[in-house]
Amino acid sequence: MNARLVLATAPVSLAERYGAFAGAANTEPSFGLACLAASARDAGADVAIVEAAAGNLPLGETLGRILTFNPNVVGLTATTSGIEAAAALAARIKREHPEILVLIGGCHGTALPDDTLEHYSGFDLAVVGEGELTLVDILRAMDGGQAIPAGIVGTVERRDGTIHHNPPRDLIHELDTLPLPAWDLLEGFPRAFRPSPARIRRWPCASVVLTRGCPNRCTFCDRSVFGRMCRAYTPAYAVGMIKQLREKYGVREILIEDDTFIISRKRVAEFCKRLLDQKIDVTWSCLGRADRVTPDLLTLMRKAGCWHITYGIESGDADILKSVNKNLDIPQITQALDWSRAARLQTKGFFIVGFPGETEATLAATRDLALSLPLDDVSVMLLQPFPGSEIYSTASEMGTFNCDWRKMTTLEATFIPSGFTKESLEAARTQLMRDFYFRPGLMLRQAIHLAARPRAAWATFQGFLAFLKVLKGAQK
Repeated sequence: MNARLVLATAPVSLAERYGAFAGAANTEPSFGLACLAASARDAGADVAIVEAAAGNLPLGETLGRILTFNPNVVGLTATTSGIEAAAALAARIKREHPEILVLIGGCHGTALPDDTLEHYSGFDLAVVGEGELTLVDILRAMDGGQAIPAGIVGTVERRDGTIHHNPPRDLIHELDTLPLPAWDLLEGFPRAFRPSPARIRRWPCASVVLTRGCPNRCTFCDRSVFGRMCRAYTPAYAVGMIKQLREKYGVREILIEDDTFIISRKRVAEFCKRLLDQKIDVTWSCLGRADRVTPDLLTLMRKAGCWHITYGIESGDADILKSVNKNLDIPQITQALDWSRAARLQTKGFFIVGFPGETEATLAATRDLALSLPLDDVSVMLLQPFPGSEIYSTASEMGTFNCDWRKMTTLEATFIPSGFTKESLEAARTQLMRDFYFRPGLMLRQAIHLAARPRAAWATFQGFLAFLKVLKGAQK
């Protein structure tokens, strides 16, 4: 194969993505790009990765690094807020080297392939859904002489001035058939990257995703890339991936980033037992659902090195949870947090303000729940009706929706439910964070936790200063 491929994230700065919290931002690399790169390399392509987002690279430097590799194919991935930056990069590539094939993949291109290709002429093809097999087919077609491959399953293409949908590609059911991620193509990995300081106990660290697809039907989530069927690496494969990270790259901390990691208790239990049996010296954190954990499972996870679990709680109002198809009730959430504390796990809660139907009373219920739960940390986001979610198509009927893709970062309210203003909604979010963090008991626990992690002290201090600025701005 003669393909020379560069895979890159969109050059969106940390300031654009995290605002005042850029100094304590997550700069972990894209697990997805490392997986795509491994599949392309196994097929015979020469591959490079340019991590523009994690590296905080400006457009010009990103372009220079891409062109230095002399590629004939460039694959870009972007979230909705980053699609403009990816399009600007694609336009520069095509202006300087029109012969390069430029692909767009990821959640935005999958959810809105027609709009993406119609708005941005720099993209030649949109890769829809999981990309590994589609990317290999594209590279083989290029090797066969096609300048812009036509008819590739899993793509949407611009053909004779119109947008043409090729047949969708089946999901990859056996994830173990995929090669291990190409960590070696991430420049400086793992020490050049870091997560948010609240998520790390030891250094260096790496982020992994061990499941794909979600059977839950939350109306605010986009499942367009990986579908509704949950598929997973087997515990043996997953532990083999972690063992490679530990032995070859010196990784001591693993961040398991998938929402559905705990959907199968049996699989998680086997994963933990294999970590223990093989005596792999790693600590790890994960995301979980309150209705999937049990005391025994949480205790086993703690024994196997897990120290932190994040729960998607979203709202403290039962009617709001029901309206967005969360399929959780408040007693389940309370029970899961109590069990987690009993298992000596640190906990974080994800909350969202600004749901359709939100009222002052529902926000008060969310605040009261957040303060009553044994949580060590919270993330309070503004609802964004992301493309691909059910709410995206109905948001304008339930409030005011400014569908500006660049602003969909959860830093700024683009959807304002009826009865609120942008200012009142953002003030409610700030008030919840202030009430949660400025409690003496919590501040003492945070100080003790930080004392055990001196490497994270500076980033945590920067985050705290940013938080104070946000609070001060909200009071003006």
